[in-house]
Amino acid sequence: MKDKILDLAAEKIRMYGLKKFTIDDIAKELKISKKTIYKYYNSKDAIIEEFFDFVIKSDKESVEAVLNDKVNFHEKINNIIYSNHKYKLPIKILKDMEIFYPEAFKKLNLLKDFKVKAVNNLLKEEIKNGHIRENINFPILCKIFEEISNTFLDYNFLLSNKLTSHEAIEEVIKIIFHGIEK
Repeated sequence: MKDKILDLAAEKIRMYGLKKFTIDDIAKELKISKKTIYKYYNSKDAIIEEFFDFVIKSDKESVEAVLNDKVNFHEKINNIIYSNHKYKLPIKILKDMEIFYPEAFKKLNLLKDFKVKAVNNLLKEEIKNGHIRENINFPILCKIFEEISNTFLDYNFLLSNKLTSHEAIEEVIKIIFHGIEK
């Protein structure tokens, strides 16, 4: 039952954001009492916090698995950026997450740092293996990836430029790996 509650909450978060669903909504849709929900979660916030913890933990585990996969560089980069896990974190909730769930937002930033470090280590390996030019200024390249990763958490930037995080990531990958020259 706990998984069903979290699954439905994840769907509600994806559809409506963090604030526009209630314990009543979940109970009604699952055809259970609120008391049953409170056996597993003491509040709506507890459900949301578990959702965040699940997303962050599974994202990190996905990255760790990708790093051990026997796939090429481009697939690894793509799989690190687009980690494969049960729930997706909608970009539209990031501002509310930062305001109302600051501890979870800190964990999200730690995940971002972990992923940036994974990409940096992968780039070092690819330079060593001769798949990336050696004359690249590695600290600059790492800083670019770090700053870019901050952009994907900037809801206002994405909204004002009418971009999804997926579209922004695709553009960054094109620019970094294919350049801007004709």
